[in-house]
Amino acid sequence: MAAALPPSTAPPLLTRRSAAGLERSRRSPRGQHGGCCARRLPAAATAGATCGLTRRATAVAAAARAGEGAEEGSLQMVLLSTAVAVCGSFEFGTCVGYSAPAQAGIVGDIGLSNSQYGIFASVLTVGAMVGALTSGRLADTLGRKMTMRLAAIVGIFGWLAIYLAKGATMLCLGRVLLGYCTGVLSYVVPVFISEIAPKGLRGGLAASNQLFICSGCSAAYIIGATISWRSLVIVGLVPCVFLLVGLPFIPESPRWLANIGREKEFRASLQKLRGEKADISGEATEIIEHVESVLGLPKARIQDLFHRKNMYAVIVGVGLKVFQQLGGINALGFYTSYIFSSAGFSGKLGTTLIGIIQIPITLLGALLMDRSGRRTLLLVSSSGTFVGCFLTGLSFYFKAQGLYTQLVPTLALYGILAYYVAYSIGMGPVPWVIMSEIFSINMKGIAGRLVTLVSWVGSFVISYSFSFLMDWNSAGTFFLFSAASLVTVLFVARLVPETKGRTLEEIQESLMAGT
Repeated sequence: MAAALPPSTAPPLLTRRSAAGLERSRRSPRGQHGGCCARRLPAAATAGATCGLTRRATAVAAAARAGEGAEEGSLQMVLLSTAVAVCGSFEFGTCVGYSAPAQAGIVGDIGLSNSQYGIFASVLTVGAMVGALTSGRLADTLGRKMTMRLAAIVGIFGWLAIYLAKGATMLCLGRVLLGYCTGVLSYVVPVFISEIAPKGLRGGLAASNQLFICSGCSAAYIIGATISWRSLVIVGLVPCVFLLVGLPFIPESPRWLANIGREKEFRASLQKLRGEKADISGEATEIIEHVESVLGLPKARIQDLFHRKNMYAVIVGVGLKVFQQLGGINALGFYTSYIFSSAGFSGKLGTTLIGIIQIPITLLGALLMDRSGRRTLLLVSSSGTFVGCFLTGLSFYFKAQGLYTQLVPTLALYGILAYYVAYSIGMGPVPWVIMSEIFSINMKGIAGRLVTLVSWVGSFVISYSFSFLMDWNSAGTFFLFSAASLVTVLFVARLVPETKGRTLEEIQESLMAGT
């Protein structure tokens, strides 16, 4: 990295990094990080820094205060950048939510059978798998902004294909394109937000990703109950257009710019995000220091994910996405109307109620993200999804046994609403937030690709098999989902780290230390 920087700026950065490294060595019981920095210094620089240790400590403290000041500076550009990025999240939500309210209209107009419609609904996840496989490489090569732009363009073509469809083939083609769009956006949006946000606001801002996924899904549910399936396409087109229009007005991720050696653009981007008058020297030094520490490592390969130093983060990231899917969210998301109807409750009314409650609950989760912490929200959420699935399973059990028949629709309604409330506050947003935080800059692309792929593979398996599971045993299906939620509680309590209130660089250090 140092060789890529302009010669006129490299020495000041080196001096600041040296002082910071010596100070961390003095404060750290192990002194490992500081020792590494000291070995990189020329002897004269090391001697000078050692002799002025007190003066350097003061400078480091000032830099830390400057970094805090940067976080307290102007947030207007951070909020604008987040607002533009979450248009991609809203698009994600409309793609997922579209199939439930559109089912009756598409089956009636196009003449699809229920099994054909099941393929149409689940084929979204096939495109998403392809998107997940390419998302990390695209984001690392083209940049976060260009990747979002590409996904929006693909999304527009997907919606147009569905709007113009006269048969099953065109419908499925459009759905696959939308899947690719969501697969890419599901990775790049939370990563972009986490890389531009100050550490004290990162959790809440990153949680806005899930808030707008829920908002898009809710918009599809509520609006889809009143308009035709072709008109509902417009709800999906709008966020794609907003994303394309907004991207030119926001800066690129400063951490990505630093990682590819574009220091001038990196500093300009960071300054724009923190405000013209903010002192970014402390934060800039920390970012460049971390980038340089990983830049000397070999290029990340898939087998590096299973290296000892990366395994913990991989287990946490992949595990959360596996349990998120095993909890049944995409089965409920794709077939909400069908589940309500099977339990004897109005499908349209049920999906509308879910659309109404999701947004405020997800907003509450976003507000609590940097207060209660990630682990607490995950524990509360997975406990709630356990209760919700158990109640829903109980309603189908009573229906099958002919018991308390008057309570079956009400029990199903309460169970599904409880599930969505619990999911929206934790298991929905938090895994994406943690995924964007726990991987180092050199592993983020390949690890994020793996995590996102696992998420969409799980989504496909659950959504495609759901109708068969319901035919096998409706009650047993939801009892299985509730059991998965119970195991999630144990997984979170045992393995998931707390990341609130830490910079991305501090999180990497703590994971390397096993804390």
